[in-house]
Amino acid sequence: MIKILFIHSQLVCGGAEQALFDLVTQMDKTKYKITVLVQFEGGVWEQRFRDAGIDIHSPWSFQKQSQNPFVKLHNLYKRIRVKKAMDHNGEDLLTICLNENFDIIVSYGLWFMQQMCFAGEAKTVKFIHGDMETDPKFCKNIMETLPLIQRFDRIICVSERARKSFCEITGITNNVSVHFNPLNSNNIRIRSYDKVLLPNDLPLICAVGRLVEEKGFARLICIHKRLVEDGVSHRLIIVGDGREKERLTSLIQEIHAEDSVIMVGYQRNPYPYIAHSKFLICSSYTEGMGIVAMEALLLGIPVVSSAPSVGELFGEEFCGIITGRDDQSLEEGIRCMLENSAIYEKAKLGAERRGSFFDGQRMTREIEEEFFKLMAE
Repeated sequence: MIKILFIHSQLVCGGAEQALFDLVTQMDKTKYKITVLVQFEGGVWEQRFRDAGIDIHSPWSFQKQSQNPFVKLHNLYKRIRVKKAMDHNGEDLLTICLNENFDIIVSYGLWFMQQMCFAGEAKTVKFIHGDMETDPKFCKNIMETLPLIQRFDRIICVSERARKSFCEITGITNNVSVHFNPLNSNNIRIRSYDKVLLPNDLPLICAVGRLVEEKGFARLICIHKRLVEDGVSHRLIIVGDGREKERLTSLIQEIHAEDSVIMVGYQRNPYPYIAHSKFLICSSYTEGMGIVAMEALLLGIPVVSSAPSVGELFGEEFCGIITGRDDQSLEEGIRCMLENSAIYEKAKLGAERRGSFFDGQRMTREIEEEFFKLMAE
């Protein structure tokens, strides 16, 4: 059995975390023993992973609650060693925290203390979730840790666009591959039939994601309001939570869009909202690969996206509109899908045909094959 450790920053409710959950829960447990290490405890999805039988640890998991002075002394000794390892970019951190050797260590969503990935004889894998060309912060993180990035045995990019920008900017081209994040396709389809209470007097369009600046929800709300004022009647549903929630709520009130924007907050099951919508909108300024766009296509729902990587999901089908990254282009794309019935129907049929491509089991097996090849080297 191959022992594999996935290291992630924190299990919050985001696209990367959903992708990690779908991957580790669908991997063949007769071939893999899977452990997940989080750098920062307290993520709202930690229990979700545990409920699915995934072993979750953090750098502080070694601590034992006890009044025994010897146990307390041991905890103190370990804390000192952990702090020292953290001060040295995570060097030897795994040896201190986890009394276990791994065959493969995967840096899934990890930027701090990356030295911890290089422990013992383990093979190493780095996932690239972002587009270095359009995301300056992500690009900075890569370039600042480039000497460590170069040491990984495999680089897995979640889109061809992410791969291309990574290779061009870093100069790393060997052992770099592309794999879309696998979905739990059967689960998504089943859960999409859950009932939700939504108005049906106007067309519904939907956006799903963390409420953070890079997702472009503020501009989406303003675009929506302009279209409504132009007589393009519809409602906008926003599913998600995050640090921008108060700002977005204030913006909706400021532009008097309370009657047409529905913010439903974080939903453990967002799929009925997608399934009841005319189409999905990805308004991100940058995106390595939009997980929610994959989920929409799986459900046969067309997509309008300002993130060019989403276009890779369409294959040979016309499944929606890929706009420019600017506000005007995004507005024109949304307007077209709402007003041009011929374009919409073509996109709807294309999305329905394309949905069968997103077979979670097949997508997971392809990543497993990557791991098997790595172990054989």
